Amino acid sequence: MENSLCKITLLVPASGTDRIVELMLASEPLLSGFTMWSADGHGESFKSAAIAEQVRGRVERTVFMAVMERLRAKALIEEIGKKAPIPHMAYWIEPVLEFGRTTATDEERESTEPHAAKKRQP
Repeated sequence: MENSLCKITLLVPASGTDRIVELMLASEPLLSGFTMWSADGHGESFKSAAIAEQVRGRVERTVFMAVMERLRAKALIEEIGKKAPIPHMAYWIEPVLEFGRTTATDEERESTEPHAAKKRQP
């Protein structure tokens, strides 16, 4: 259980996004990948929010999500704390019951390749 697969989610203030991207891309051992997207946060402390965020009633955040072994997730959190500490960053770790990747058929692969239209011309 200690080293089973988990999903790690980081909720990062917009000002810390680039630091986290750089750290995650350079982290050793290399991560197998991660996903990120923009979000609006609503939380307890609004004191550090920019004026525009106070007017809107929400703060800009970036959400990072990745699946990895639990020990690796814990090490990543420690690494962030040492190399890129970001105030107001939140994180959580959840168990993953199953993880996999699908593969495309040859037909699907051809339809998404940029040169696929050229291949089909007589």
